[in-house]
Amino acid sequence: MSRLVYLTRNYKTTGNGGGKARVDVEDILARRGAVNLGLRRTYYHNKIIDFLLNLIGIIRFSLTLRRDDTVVLQYPIKKYYTLLCRISHCRKARVVTLVHDLGSFRRKRITVGEELRRLSHSDVLIVANTNTVNWLKTQGLNKPLIEQVAWDFMSDAKPQPTAAGSRSMSFIGALSPGRNAFLYSLPDDIELHLYGNGGDASKSHEGMTIHGFATPDQLIAEAKGRYGLIWYGSSTREHDGYIGEYIKYCNPHKLALYMRAGKPIIIWNGSGVADFVNSEGIGLTVDNLDNIGDVLENVSEEEYQTMTKNVRRIAGRMAEGAYLSESLDKALNIIGTHRCASDR
Repeated sequence: MSRLVYLTRNYKTTGNGGGKARVDVEDILARRGAVNLGLRRTYYHNKIIDFLLNLIGIIRFSLTLRRDDTVVLQYPIKKYYTLLCRISHCRKARVVTLVHDLGSFRRKRITVGEELRRLSHSDVLIVANTNTVNWLKTQGLNKPLIEQVAWDFMSDAKPQPTAAGSRSMSFIGALSPGRNAFLYSLPDDIELHLYGNGGDASKSHEGMTIHGFATPDQLIAEAKGRYGLIWYGSSTREHDGYIGEYIKYCNPHKLALYMRAGKPIIIWNGSGVADFVNSEGIGLTVDNLDNIGDVLENVSEEEYQTMTKNVRRIAGRMAEGAYLSESLDKALNIIGTHRCASDR
């Protein structure tokens, strides 16, 4: 009997978007009846314990995997991705890879060629957006590619109605000038609520409030601001260099967090999710932030309420794990078709 299986791990933290996204994927898989072939999920911070638990989990996975299983792997996996694919294929199982990040874009730790060789070990890949699908195809990756339209976000927290003014925004992420200097160059007429580590009060201006770190559940229930801002880097005018490239080919996890918090978003119109934002009517796509106050002032209350209604619709789907489930259904259909073809 064919099973849907996955491999959980030890998570040193789920406070960042990447850890939370991976845990949510595992929970959605479990809801679908998928079987965890590793150890139970743990949260030890010690590096040695982390290494040993993850290694033992891989050994257990190798011993319990069955013929005709479909394995869902979350990429990147430090050191072990190719090994897990090879073990799966040796056991006559198929591999579906959910790609969170491309290392050749974000951290430049591997070359494009090395990354493509790794990804080619998967039978089907679920990737961020249309830009990523097209880029991987042009680079020569000859594998079925499925677009993951948006991340889901699992939480029991409920958003509170916002009473903030029309020019108010929240920003969730790294607050240090070294990471996101643009925050300290935003117009003074914006009411800005910052959530994260590294805020520099000496560079703040009137209307800016640095709240510090908050958990995802706290942010959903308590984050202030009428909109959620997704922006990166040093400039309010452009996303250049590797940041610009990265934003074109990723789905920011904080988009789902803002949706669950009930906030329409503001995002760069060159980002990979700009089409999704526009087509679903869940926010504003802009080319720069220099005149963002005027942009917000020109949004009528009726337009804003329409956006929040759309946000609630999308947030409901994210709370159910709908986006990942739809991608998995497409992947399983491809794998089923390939299996039938190979049996002829």
